[in-house]
Amino acid sequence: QLLFGCLLFATTIATLIPREKLFSDSNNAEGVALSPDGKFLGFITPDANKIRNVYTWRISDRQKRQVTFEKGDVMGFVWTGVPDIIIFSADPNGNENTMLFKKNISEMACPLKRKIISNKPGVQALIVANNKSGRFVLIGMNDVTPAYHNVYKFDLITNKLLLVFNNTRFAVQMIHADNDMRIRIAEAQQSDGTKTYFRVSSKANPLNLTSSTNDWEEYASVKPEDIAITGLVGCDTTNENIYWIWGESIDLGQLIITPLHNITKRTVLHNATQAELERGSFQFHPKDRSLLMFSEYRHYPKIVAFNDTIRKDLQYLQNFRPNDHLQIIDMSDDMRTWLVTYLSSENPHDIIIYHRDSMSTELLFNRTPDLKGYRGLITKIGFDFAARDGLIIQSYLSLPPDVPLKNTTNVPATDRSFAEQKMIPTKPQKMVVVVHGGPESRDHYNFEPTITLLTSRGYAVMQVNFRGSSGFGKRLTNAGYGEWSKKMHYDLLDAVDFAVSKGIANRSATAIMGASYGGYATLVGLTFSPDAFACGIDVFGPSNLVSLLDSVPAYWTEGRKDLVKMIGANTDTEKGRKDLISKSPFFIADRVKKPLMIIQGANDARVKEAESEQFVDALKNHSIPVTYVLYPDEGHGIRRGPNVLASLGFIEKFFHGCLRGDYQPFTSGQYNESAIVKSDGFAPAVQQKQQ
Repeated sequence: QLLFGCLLFATTIATLIPREKLFSDSNNAEGVALSPDGKFLGFITPDANKIRNVYTWRISDRQKRQVTFEKGDVMGFVWTGVPDIIIFSADPNGNENTMLFKKNISEMACPLKRKIISNKPGVQALIVANNKSGRFVLIGMNDVTPAYHNVYKFDLITNKLLLVFNNTRFAVQMIHADNDMRIRIAEAQQSDGTKTYFRVSSKANPLNLTSSTNDWEEYASVKPEDIAITGLVGCDTTNENIYWIWGESIDLGQLIITPLHNITKRTVLHNATQAELERGSFQFHPKDRSLLMFSEYRHYPKIVAFNDTIRKDLQYLQNFRPNDHLQIIDMSDDMRTWLVTYLSSENPHDIIIYHRDSMSTELLFNRTPDLKGYRGLITKIGFDFAARDGLIIQSYLSLPPDVPLKNTTNVPATDRSFAEQKMIPTKPQKMVVVVHGGPESRDHYNFEPTITLLTSRGYAVMQVNFRGSSGFGKRLTNAGYGEWSKKMHYDLLDAVDFAVSKGIANRSATAIMGASYGGYATLVGLTFSPDAFACGIDVFGPSNLVSLLDSVPAYWTEGRKDLVKMIGANTDTEKGRKDLISKSPFFIADRVKKPLMIIQGANDARVKEAESEQFVDALKNHSIPVTYVLYPDEGHGIRRGPNVLASLGFIEKFFHGCLRGDYQPFTSGQYNESAIVKSDGFAPAVQQKQQ
């Protein structure tokens, strides 16, 4: 499970790519989705007031129109089964008390009109199920008990909410509905570490479920060592069989199908071979709900056609851009119109319509038009290396564009495979190790503006899927349990050693940066191994694992259990607290000897402001300089446009002072951001490269 999010900030020809183009406030389109009837695209982009709102694009005449008019940023939206009806979400304070609204996009006479589904203070509302085929969606709200979400059936026509599950037992993310949006399965972690899947009892009223044991019966039990790669995918067309990613007695998992009434009758449909099956990649037919395709994803995504009816379509689309990586975004209900894009070094955000009847494509627009003409927007190279204990670690290396490279004739024989992949520059580079959050998450081959910003400034970037990451089998994930500040940290050090040994990186000019868990890894790097990195940037990372566990949100009932499992200790015993202290950078803050910058959102519900404040105070108590930037209107992620631009300005200015890479001029306040520089420990003279 993704407990901590990833860094939300996201070549050049001969000049730097301006921050304003990489993180454009005017042209970027996010969350692009196709309406069920195939007539409209919907997406989120800043309006004239630089507030992110929902827009539609009519495919027939390419007419663009704003359809929501919120005064605060819209987080996301979905199409529904009722024509012209969307549901959109907002979190104005960044505290994860998400609000939901219904909007009829055809009501042009009253553009400000929308129906409030939930905007109660202190309540988190989210969509539990939406089959885009009918007048109902399932909504979860922790409106009675903060730790648990009740589930309501929301009528898109009458706007009525009907309570269908009075829930005091299951985390909302662990509640699963079938294709007809009937709740069928729920899961919970047990005290012995196993995970139990329950199905709704035949005695229960499906429209008036409770948490009573009479309403639920045990369906399946998953051993602790198998949990990392086991999960429910969805129901088949009959709603009586369930697709699973199953992890018993296999490292990468397999796709199976089982009857809802008997988990022991398992049919294996596909065995993963290179990496885990990507959970978010499963595509079902919009109407009959037959399984169409999914992906395996090691270095790069590989689509597996499960249904012969779409095999020719996939072949056509892959041949259309054979050097790029196909991504299916959406499909119309009748399957005649597909929305696709490609992971591409030069055009990573082309939005393309595939007309299935004629087997033809049509370029609609590019999500980031300001980047047209810049080369090497994705320079990631996927590779493997062996950690000190022999565990194979998958990673990505991104080099600055146009950096001179060694060929296979002027490297040792042991390095030729890396030279063939164009990984070895003629001289070692300044490098930033960017650590992903989670930590049960992973880095992918994709366009990340932050990575492109760093390579544009002349830095190599290493992204390591260290042990504890997901996506590469349960052995790798399970190897991280209990290894915070230990083997998970050693994997990052080994990645640096690898890069230095191959001539990729200059050890004395290597920095570390990350958000959430990645921020924690940064603090570990500067305290547990104070000479390993030249400097570091921590973005809302926990510094004290005791206070982190003591302050998790109420609705993290299951999440806290996972967090305890990953860290390997709890606060409920003296031994556990000692172990947590031994893994916490806060208690050895006096070891910091290299430049450090900390960025924090004041409304962060996961990693509270106190996590950064206490570490900054500890540094000051030892007369250790630190730069500390606080955003009073952000949470667990920097989202507001001006704040994103300012954060990247702070980051590249800091790295310039430490590593002497290229630098675009930046001064605090130039974007009218909310940032408060509470401590400015380093103020180097900055040499600015003109654009």
